[in-house]
Formats: sequence, structure tokens, C-alpha cells
Amino acid sequence: MFKFLTAVEGTGETTQIIDQEKLSAIERIFDFDFGLPPQLQTFVNKCIEVVAVFIVLLILCKIVDLVTNSIRKRLTKRGVEKTIVQVVYYLSNKIVKFLLFLMAIGILGIDTSSLVGLITAAGLGVSLAVQGTLSNFAGGILILFLRPFKVDDYIECQGTGGTVEDIRIFYTHLRTPDNKVVLIPNGALIGGNVVNYSTKPTRRVDLTFDIDYAEDFKKSEALILDICSKHELILKDPTPTCRIAAWKESSIQLSCKVWVKNADYWTVTFDLLETVYDEMNKAGIKIPYNQVEISYRNALIQKEQETGKQ
Repeated sequence: MFKFLTAVEGTGETTQIIDQEKLSAIERIFDFDFGLPPQLQTFVNKCIEVVAVFIVLLILCKIVDLVTNSIRKRLTKRGVEKTIVQVVYYLSNKIVKFLLFLMAIGILGIDTSSLVGLITAAGLGVSLAVQGTLSNFAGGILILFLRPFKVDDYIECQGTGGTVEDIRIFYTHLRTPDNKVVLIPNGALIGGNVVNYSTKPTRRVDLTFDIDYAEDFKKSEALILDICSKHELILKDPTPTCRIAAWKESSIQLSCKVWVKNADYWTVTFDLLETVYDEMNKAGIKIPYNQVEISYRNALIQKEQETGKQ
């Protein structure tokens, strides 16, 4: 089109059409005339154009935040799983903002195709240097699709236990029981062992209690089972059990196993430890502890020799 118009250029009208075609829409909007020299006037107009596009971009990004937050709240109210809600929110928010950025630089007259090629080349170079980051990215994708755990699950991995607060593309955020936030790389998560304590609705509490060999172990077992039967948080099915687990050096070890709801695990554990200790003391059941006898053989021999001389 431009070549044809240039070839037939001969009148002022044709020249005006070509100049009009060359101007972008945004340039025509900000084609001000402050009476400045041509080059300075062009620079001022370009600065105004950049500032205006930047302001519009910020406003649109704020609108995107409002819309994506609204979508997140609606999904949450409808009972959609938190993991899916977080993924939808982050992906939609970041992708739309990136597209707005590309549109903005396109409006400013920058060739987006060359920019995309530059980003692709840079991404290839960076990918070779940050293979660990790529493994985290791949791990994040696998976690989102395979879903070995979800937000609010209590898991144990890489020597750390905590509640899953957020699952990002590169890291998973855990909140420990003492309220610290630990970021676990997704690559390590997907490649290692993960213990999920929240998948099943119930959990077994395993405790051991030691009694003296002189005590009646049947009486001790009955006492522990009676405590378990009276505790309102301990499930009656499966039935609580208490049996001899081992003959130790100075005690008989009783093993107590009860089933509870996940949320009641630690409450029941602490209650049993305190109540069994208190009731054993009331019943006069001796709880042994390790004792160490130290003998001075040479001192005894010397004492015997002195006694013999006398």
C-alpha cells in the first residue's frame, strides 16, 4: 500500500494520506503543538504519550486485581478447593497483566514480535543456567495436577512439618506449629517423601507406659483401658487396646493404641500422658526409672585387705 502511494505520489493530497497512515492512533491523539522546535516538540509529545500509557496500564492492572479477587471470593463461597482457587487466581492475574504489558508497548510503537523473540532467546539462556529453578517449576506443575496434598493439609517433608498455606509455581509455603513460614522447593517436594497427615479423617495415637516387674500388668492394662473408655474424644471403633509391648531391662512396657479424629490427635495424646501418670500414682502402681550402681572395685579390695589385717 505504502509503495503504491509512494510511486504515484505527485500531489499534496497523496503525501498527506501517507503521513496520516504512518502515524499511529496514539501518536495522533498526543500530537500537541506547544510552539517548540520540531525535535523538542516530538520528544515532549512522546514523553506525554509514555506517561499516559503508563497511567492507563496501572489503572487496568488495578481493575484486573479487583476482578481476579472477586473471582477468587466467588469460587471460595461456592466451596471450590483452595488449591484450585489459588492457582486460578495467580495464573489469571499474571497472564492478563502480561498481555496488558504487551499491548502497552505495542501502542507505544515498539515491535512486540522482536521483543517476544528476545524474551525467548533470553529464556533459553537463563534456562541453561537455572536448571534447579526449572525443576521447581516442573515440580509445581506436577503438584497442581497430581495433587498429593492441598492447601490446609498438614504434611511432613524435607525434615519439616507444617500446614500448607499456599502452593506456588516454584515453592510451597508451609506454616509450622510455632507459626514460622517455610518455603519448600517444589522440585524437592515432588522428588522426595511426603507424609500427609490430613488425607485420612482419623489417626491412631500410639503411646507406651512402663511399669515395675513387681506390679500386676493386668491391673495396669485395665486402668489404662478404663481411662481410654471415659475419654470423649477417643473413638470406640476401632476399640482401644493395651498390651505388653516389650520386656525391658528394668520395666515392663505397655503399648496403648487408640483411634481419634485428626483434629484431636495432640489433645488426646497430652490428656492420656497426664491422666495415666496421675491415676497410676493414685493406684500405687510403681513407675520405674533407670538406676545406675557405681562400684569401686579397687577401693573394695583395699578395704577387705585392711579388714583382714585387723
